[in-house]
Amino acid sequence: MIILPFCHADKRGWDSAHPALSCKEILDSGHSKGDGEYWIDPEKSGNPLKVYCDMSRSGGGWLLVSNVEFGSPSPKVSVEISYRGIGKSHMVLQKSAMKELRRHLSFTQLRFHCRKKQGRTFHVVTASNSSGEAVVQYFSGQTDEQPDACGSFVRLTRDDNSELAGICKDWGQLVSGKWGHGEDQNRLFSYPVLRKSKYHLRVQLHNVDDLRKMECDDSSAPNVGTNGDFWRVFVR
Repeated sequence: MIILPFCHADKRGWDSAHPALSCKEILDSGHSKGDGEYWIDPEKSGNPLKVYCDMSRSGGGWLLVSNVEFGSPSPKVSVEISYRGIGKSHMVLQKSAMKELRRHLSFTQLRFHCRKKQGRTFHVVTASNSSGEAVVQYFSGQTDEQPDACGSFVRLTRDDNSELAGICKDWGQLVSGKWGHGEDQNRLFSYPVLRKSKYHLRVQLHNVDDLRKMECDDSSAPNVGTNGDFWRVFVR
């Protein structure tokens, strides 16, 4: 009996020689091996990136574009001005990076997911409608008009137990039912969602890359959290 060696050369995204365009393409082509690292080349440039794909939640095919984790000590967090920063383990993307990524990838949805063990979980995905598209355009730097919150997202009720997801009409600095805080380059991670003076989504750094605050449906004091707390954004 001849036993042939295992070969995954035809598995899109499994190695740098066979990158996919996106996590969704890997899923749709039947080449998913579950949540984990894959290789993608959104520009078809021959210079692929190893990225993290969530293949199990909310239909799968999600590309991780911002990842912050609380620990002792917390990992350094890089603020990326180019989308190629998604190849790092702990990073947040500025508006310029999101704009560049959408130009190459044409993603249509965002997913915000954060959790504090001693607090709550916020987990929503933008809707597949014009209101959801307006949110994607705002966080991708295609418009500076803050989009309406209500009707623009779906609450993932399996684990979301947040206050924010239930009070969309009160979002925004002016309690006007809007996404964002009027931030420019840092809009994806500096108050993308807030109920002023009460519940926030926010990553705050100091000394460039040290985590000072990670707010998830709260307004916590600096460096308050539990090992394993996280703050993430995905696109699909």
